[in-house]
Amino acid sequence: MSKIKHKIALMGSGNIGKELLREIQNSEKYKFIAIGDSTGYIIQKNGFNKKEINKIIEFKNSGKRFITYSDDLYSDIEISKILKEYSIDTLIDVTASQTYPHLFKALNYSNVITSNKLPFSDTTYEKYAAIIRKSIKTGKVLDYGTTVGAGLRILKIINFIGIDGIQKFSGCLSGTMNYISQRLNESTKFSQAILEAMNPPRYYCEPDPRIDLSGEDFKRKIVIISRLLGKKISKENIFTDPLLKESDYKITKDEFIKKIYDFDEEIDLKIMKVKNDKQALWFLGSADLISDEYSLGFKKIDIKNPITRSRESDNTLTFQPNKWIRPVTIIGPGAGAIETVSGLLSCLNETVLQKR
Repeated sequence: MSKIKHKIALMGSGNIGKELLREIQNSEKYKFIAIGDSTGYIIQKNGFNKKEINKIIEFKNSGKRFITYSDDLYSDIEISKILKEYSIDTLIDVTASQTYPHLFKALNYSNVITSNKLPFSDTTYEKYAAIIRKSIKTGKVLDYGTTVGAGLRILKIINFIGIDGIQKFSGCLSGTMNYISQRLNESTKFSQAILEAMNPPRYYCEPDPRIDLSGEDFKRKIVIISRLLGKKISKENIFTDPLLKESDYKITKDEFIKKIYDFDEEIDLKIMKVKNDKQALWFLGSADLISDEYSLGFKKIDIKNPITRSRESDNTLTFQPNKWIRPVTIIGPGAGAIETVSGLLSCLNETVLQKR
């Protein structure tokens, strides 16, 4: 077997994890040493070969968990102990759970790359600042650039272009809500737009559309961008113009889907009004970093706004760098397993270069 140049531990083996396994399985530069799910980790100290990785992908495609995969499962061990024992170079976290304690400890031993928003949004600002300081202190790479916009690497663009600071930003950082906004402005009923986003061939929506409609995931992205720009905010600081009522969350998902037709008349009236004013209605998040005002909800925008040219599940972001005459707009696919893995591989390649 050829020499292992960069050892990887993978935390999470869902759609993104499986796509990452497929992409790297033929690489001579990288080798997976540990692969985990919520039940534990399977380990191959010399690195999993292509045949073994294909077997793992097939196993995970069947919906099974690693607890039934092998008698050698490490089920009660912390990931930091695996990183230390096997001299792992980089931990990649592609879960959607709160892994902050694991990532914090991991920085003692390995670089950390993640597409998981929760450790950077659903923690206090103090914890966020602490993990950034930890990476600097240990000299380890901490790259969370795919948490916003996936392969678009929006955070990196902001870092480069916004070196002198950014006054404000706004956009639609939810592929589902961007698609629904497009369809509404094409005179499609709100209920129909939701069903299109939920069903084939798109599958943009979460299984329960209320997760998207509430803007919860969107708020996480606003928090991450704002914290990157030095703002001590949390989700509670974002004023949300609620689309749904509290009672909408007290019924089952199936009951709610039957109810979505009740929204059509009200939203039709809003769309008609903005069209009469030669405007568009879009689900947007906004941050004024000068006045510390943050908001989320359907908002009126000029019909010539670049965001109206987005398509399908694009993410869009417009921001105004200090000293720049005009704002910058980013538009492109900001979600999906392939797009996210593209961003993670970019992180990984940069990490290897930094550590040479």
